[in-house]
Amino acid sequence: MASCIYRLMGHHESERFALPKKTWMQQLQHYAPIFRWLPHYNVAKDLKFDIVAGITVAMMLIPQEVSLSTIMNVPAHHGLYTAATAPLVYAIFGSSTVLSVSSGSEVSLLVGTILDDIDDQNERVATGIMMAFLSGCILLIVRILNLSQLADFFSRPVMGGFVSAGGILIMLSQFSNALGIKFPSQDYPPQTVYQIFNHIGSTNLTAFAVAAISIVYLFGVKIFKKKYFPSPVLMQLFETKEDTPTKNQEITTPVVNNSNNMEVTHSHGFSLTDQQYVSMESARQRHGVHTPLSEVDEKNLADEAPKQSTAKLLAIFIVRTICDLGPLVVCIVGGVVGYVLGPSRLKLTGTIPGGFPDPKVPWYGFDDGLIASDRFGTILYNSLTVVVVVFLSSIAMAKRLAIQRGEDINCDQELTGLGIASVVCGFFQAMPPTGGMSRTAVNLLNAHTQLSSIFTTLIVILALYTLTGAMYYLPSATLASIIIVAGYSLVEFKEAKWLYRVKRDEFVVWTASFILTLGLGVLDGLIASIVCSVLALMWKTKTSPVVILGELDNGQFVDRELFSGAHDLGDVIVIRVDSSLYFANCERVAQVAEREMIRLKANGITTRGVVLDMCNMNDLDATTIQVLSDMQEKLAVRKVRFAIANAKSRLHDIVASTNIIKRILVNDPSISVEEAVRLLRDLPVSGNTSPSSISRLSTVQDKV
Repeated sequence: MASCIYRLMGHHESERFALPKKTWMQQLQHYAPIFRWLPHYNVAKDLKFDIVAGITVAMMLIPQEVSLSTIMNVPAHHGLYTAATAPLVYAIFGSSTVLSVSSGSEVSLLVGTILDDIDDQNERVATGIMMAFLSGCILLIVRILNLSQLADFFSRPVMGGFVSAGGILIMLSQFSNALGIKFPSQDYPPQTVYQIFNHIGSTNLTAFAVAAISIVYLFGVKIFKKKYFPSPVLMQLFETKEDTPTKNQEITTPVVNNSNNMEVTHSHGFSLTDQQYVSMESARQRHGVHTPLSEVDEKNLADEAPKQSTAKLLAIFIVRTICDLGPLVVCIVGGVVGYVLGPSRLKLTGTIPGGFPDPKVPWYGFDDGLIASDRFGTILYNSLTVVVVVFLSSIAMAKRLAIQRGEDINCDQELTGLGIASVVCGFFQAMPPTGGMSRTAVNLLNAHTQLSSIFTTLIVILALYTLTGAMYYLPSATLASIIIVAGYSLVEFKEAKWLYRVKRDEFVVWTASFILTLGLGVLDGLIASIVCSVLALMWKTKTSPVVILGELDNGQFVDRELFSGAHDLGDVIVIRVDSSLYFANCERVAQVAEREMIRLKANGITTRGVVLDMCNMNDLDATTIQVLSDMQEKLAVRKVRFAIANAKSRLHDIVASTNIIKRILVNDPSISVEEAVRLLRDLPVSGNTSPSSISRLSTVQDKV
């Protein structure tokens, strides 16, 4: 009866504190964030920004997709199908206002590595499409099961090392096209390097010249823009008196601190520069948002760019846009060169089918016999590796850019947006999508909402119907140059230098992930990086502090290594563990206790008791329980009492469910350390321990 009343009371209490039920509109907004901002869309204020951003990103995206298709070893139009599908779907279901979702360099390299072993082109395409579908399904399953926290197990140094090595592998994969040489595909990157040097004598000088000039131009416009036009001017160009921000206005667009402080770097969300923190803080100060991120130089906050004429702003905007559209420029020039020289002098892209594809089930490869049925498990496993890269890189990127806008990113909603986008891509013969840094950077500076991605999709679809014929003459060397520059932007040695200065152990993890990926390739390197992440986590918990406590003059128990005034407890040993115990680190408690008992014995003191302080512990596993039980039995043989103190309710229940509870001091693991020490000192001691020995040990410790 009492239990029924308790359950009824508990149910009543849960109803009291439950969140109010969502309306159907709130439910719709929860699953499709586009309905949060679309009803309140300010056409007069936001549309012009979104149109400019959409057009700019589309002109960047088209040559990028054609280039990335070569990495994936699939025909170019399948990359364009990704660009025509993923941005639209993500705009509806994604939570980031600026993330541009389509093909990405890292994912394309991973997909290309997986598909490289398949000889038949139709089978490669069918496998890639199936991987897009399965990747989306896995992302949605992770969302439904609320497993997004799994991303926390992949440390940033591990993923940083993997991404940096991936950037080098992306560049390496295109050297053959840039040099115009051919050799069989290799299993490992060192073999590829050997083949490049082995065939360098047969370099096509025309292809090399096209690639070299394109690379110099692409790097040149990046440097030129960074040095002379680092600040976006679109907001100033479109600004009216009504648009001038007030102190209480919400931040809806990125604001530039001054002419030198805004720089979009390709760090893939793993770090923010000091200048970016200053820019973010300045934006908040000017918009009346009083949540300081750092101590900001007053000069940076007060330094505002002078008002410039409309003609000058327009000229700066055009120059910056041309710099952003470097890939499009080299494709146009390269297409002219390819048309003039022809396929006899240069390897060209070839025919690209026009038009938007009809929907098709992603598993058609199995239905048509293109893919053997026994390969489903392999494709599923490969899709899982794609999911890891898609989720980690996209979430990190979205979070980083959301910080710069003062927004929040919902990881679960990102899983939904990316998952549905990938599933839909599977039905439209597209490859697995992910967030792209360079495209997202343009959105960050120009776009106000995800409507810009919808405009991008419309322009890509228009290009599929009108421009595919002109793409026939694109040289492979030109496309290779675009990929090489994109791969270079992924390499982050600055992060490694920072880790070396600040956290040497994580620098070792970064280096291990980097070297393993370079040596094994992107697929095996990803697995090795995941193993590195898990091992690093285990090592940190294994080496978590296990300290021996001393006593201050005021009776407080503290780490005797940190407090020089802490006195030794004499014949009582108090051990505190500053993390949870599990199979990898639980033996350290017994080892520390044994070492301290030997030290006491050398000073003529017989240990009276050992106390394990669990105040900082949240959990312990079965192995730990067995180790503690064995430890108590060994101590009992030596007539040394064992006590557990400060156990939280969860740990109290675990200990109480075992026979250890009957063998510890007062059968209570939740007593305080002070009480445990007092009770142990009141017990008779076995062995020969003289008060003079204890006094002598305390004196020695005080001197130390």
